Amino acid sequence: MQLLYIRYLANHPVDEIQCVAQTRRRHRCTSPLLAPETLAGIWTLLPVTTAHGQLPLPGEVMAVYALTGLPYAEQLRWRAQRCPEHAAIPTAADVAVPEWEPFDPLLHHEHVHTRVPTLTRRQGLAGRGRKAAKS
Repeated sequence: MQLLYIRYLANHPVDEIQCVAQTRRRHRCTSPLLAPETLAGIWTLLPVTTAHGQLPLPGEVMAVYALTGLPYAEQLRWRAQRCPEHAAIPTAADVAVPEWEPFDPLLHHEHVHTRVPTLTRRQGLAGRGRKAAKS
């Protein structure tokens, strides 16, 4: 996943990433980040880079779920790993820490896929297709 121009590795497929906020009953929110009423990112092929600011590995591309085309506030919501409802309530506590791990293709080489996923799991706003990773 790429948000705010930084690549991260998520613990779950895009459409299964869960909000980290605490509910009124003191449980973890079960809402997904990829909510029906929110804008979608896009799957794209990007050069494999070893770290921010370093040159890409020659000839290597990888499939990335890019959120960089979304508004800044929406990217911040994703980075905080909060559903739209809890993003609107900044005083709600988090029951878990966001599960993003900075992506390093040398350490996470098994997650480098050279083709965009073809399995469509959910349709987004205005007919935009959202696709989830197919391992």
